[in-house]
Amino acid sequence: MTSNPTALRPAEDLARARAGHLALLAEAQPGGVHDVRIGGFARDFATADGGRVMVAAFTPQQFADLARATGRAGTFAFLERVLYADFSATDDLHTHRGTIAALLAPWFARRTVGDLAAAFAGTSVPWARLPSLTARPGSRSVSMAHRTG
Repeated sequence: MTSNPTALRPAEDLARARAGHLALLAEAQPGGVHDVRIGGFARDFATADGGRVMVAAFTPQQFADLARATGRAGTFAFLERVLYADFSATDDLHTHRGTIAALLAPWFARRTVGDLAAAFAGTSVPWARLPSLTARPGSRSVSMAHRTG
């Protein structure tokens, strides 16, 4: 968190809002069904330095920047053709989120959080370092980053 808890950064705001929204929608499903349909892509990934980051793409620009920054633009273009999908449509990002995540996971696993900061600098990709679940209470283990391009 930032030193001023009322001045949350965009990525942290996004992560908290998204998590809260998903929880509320899941609870509101009749019969306890938890298949929440919200467009876009959001996923946490492990990093080479033992950290975890949350990355999201809710707009066509964010996904295009994510694809370019990770070197997967060509792969995702091919995948769109094979799956008859359009990753500029948030519904298709959501539908194919598992496949997208599987293609991105090795890229994140080979990079440190510092590498990610450099890769996403100057892009519209919202991302955030997630707090360690093993950190001592009161420790300041959260680091957030977000750049708009």
